[in-house]
Amino acid sequence: MSGSKFDVIVLGAGAAGLMAALTAGQRGLRVLLIDHADEPGKKILISGGGRCNFTNIHTAADRYISENAHFARSALARYTPAEFIALVGKHGIAWHEKTLGQ
Repeated sequence: MSGSKFDVIVLGAGAAGLMAALTAGQRGLRVLLIDHADEPGKKILISGGGRCNFTNIHTAADRYISENAHFARSALARYTPAEFIALVGKHGIAWHEKTLGQ
């Protein structure tokens, strides 16, 4: 990697880091993704008690606590759970909906 040039360096290959790296790569940027775990996304596999939860279709802005009351509303309006489910489907990843939209 010596001498390599990157447009973006993402620290952390959890859910947010992977999504950030994916988005930057789709925009044509050269991305370096760094994490302390031996595999990217490893923490995602244990989320939800080992069920690998990735979204909740019934999420809503009023279920988040933030100093900026508009942040969650803005973020959820820009990228919805349905859009993420469509992305998962586009890549042929099988998933199962549990109770309460999990």
